[in-house]
Amino acid sequence: MPSFRSTSGWSNAARFDILITFDSVEMPLLTPDKLAPMLRERVDRPLFIIDIAVPRDVDPASMKWMAFIFYDIDSIRSVAEQSLALRHQHVVAAEAMIAEPSETSSTPISRGINRASQTSEHPSLGENPLHASEL
Repeated sequence: MPSFRSTSGWSNAARFDILITFDSVEMPLLTPDKLAPMLRERVDRPLFIIDIAVPRDVDPASMKWMAFIFYDIDSIRSVAEQSLALRHQHVVAAEAMIAEPSETSSTPISRGINRASQTSEHPSLGENPLHASEL
């Protein structure tokens, strides 16, 4: 993986579809002057940038271009929290369905159980035509 601290790393960066940054440097690594040439070469392909550094590696001034898809650690956390809340709602709904059996779903089951209990008893093991070697 190339290092983007050197100029040679930036010359190859336009080839990549995804950039993940995690350097946590004092000054942002991805500035408008570094992103502009990369984005010009990618007119037909959006760049996906994930910045998990604290402090951020992507300069906020770079956000004026919408030619890339951007996630930072805060937006990832927000998406995860929203997903967790949605899953919790689904759990509550599923638990409610389980707690309240409907008449249409429980009636055939209970009828089937009642019919089985009303039929003759199962044959004893001695009357079973299967031999232990066939099991």
